[in-house]
Amino acid sequence: MDALVTDAHISSALAGVRALGAAGIATTTLGPGRGAAALWSRHAAARAVGPDSEREPAGFVERVSRIAEECGPLVVYPGRESAIDALLGQDGGLGRGVVLPFPDASSVDALRDKSALAVLARAAGLSTPGRAVAAQAAELARASPRGPWVVKPTRPGGALASAYLGTSADELRAVVRPLPRTEPLLLQERARGRQLSIALVLDREGRVTARFQHVVRRTWPLEGGATTLAVGVAPDEKLVEGIARMLREAGYWGFAQIDVVESPTGPMPIDANPRFYTSLPLATASGVNLPAAWHAAVVGSPAPGLSAYRTGVTYRWLEADLSTLARSSPRAALRPAHRPRAGAIWASEDPVPSALLAAGTTGRRGLAIGRRLIGRLPGWPSVRPDAQRAHGSR
Repeated sequence: MDALVTDAHISSALAGVRALGAAGIATTTLGPGRGAAALWSRHAAARAVGPDSEREPAGFVERVSRIAEECGPLVVYPGRESAIDALLGQDGGLGRGVVLPFPDASSVDALRDKSALAVLARAAGLSTPGRAVAAQAAELARASPRGPWVVKPTRPGGALASAYLGTSADELRAVVRPLPRTEPLLLQERARGRQLSIALVLDREGRVTARFQHVVRRTWPLEGGATTLAVGVAPDEKLVEGIARMLREAGYWGFAQIDVVESPTGPMPIDANPRFYTSLPLATASGVNLPAAWHAAVVGSPAPGLSAYRTGVTYRWLEADLSTLARSSPRAALRPAHRPRAGAIWASEDPVPSALLAAGTTGRRGLAIGRRLIGRLPGWPSVRPDAQRAHGSR
């Protein structure tokens, strides 16, 4: 069965297309415009343009359904949270050719709901934050948290785009007061410790068929955010099994990437992503093709046995490093990463989408970087709107 990857304009979707294509899986890419990077990947077997999953969810679903009916059946891999919401929110409205790579909506919701994630982790014998409160923004505006805290959206796609860290009630009020009064949020005691990522695939029987682990060396923002520098390490098989147990507790199979903090009380899951993630190229460069293993789990193909993978590969995220360069720490951003290395965007055998994403990144960040640095000084065919098969793409 072939694949369809949505949201072709973001780097994580491009990473998924590259990995699926490298495994010989014919992959259609869908983006909101002709400049969407993954449309131009040599690993794309077909290309299509359609409505954005965030701005026009109904039109997005209709486009996906039409492509799958014409070219399918296709396993549809949502590239963003908005695409997951749009596709799982349909009650029988998807085309006959659409195959979603999830067991059901309820199990996916359990992983994406951060308050439910703590319950699942506890049931699996993993550590959880000492104090946590799920409440609306208006209630948290009156809260007086003790010690370092983190406030985050309960579910993806809310008015609060990402997690915020702080230490005082005044800081908390500054974060939550601009939000809608009924916005659901989660206020937790901030977990201290080294941050890890565990990415794994479970088959339909709940067996681990692929896994990869990396250690986070730097984030943006620097106090805690998205990974900008990481290194692949050998898997902690006991921790992998604990995460797998948590996923099985939710009734989930397929792919998931879990952020974990090595807290004093034990490994603590803090976030779960059932989709391609930004640092996915690190796993691929290390010899673990997670998208291909996910596809095998969906279609019921035999999966290779677990084996050792290459460790010590480093990962850097260009856009976040540019933010670091522009806003706070040029020295950290310019410090070279150890070889061998992988990036969120660049792939030497697939340069066109890399260039498109890099151009967009530098265009957005260039002015800010220029101001910051000055202050410190003394041949591809066009893509038709319909699904277009590419010949010789591999």
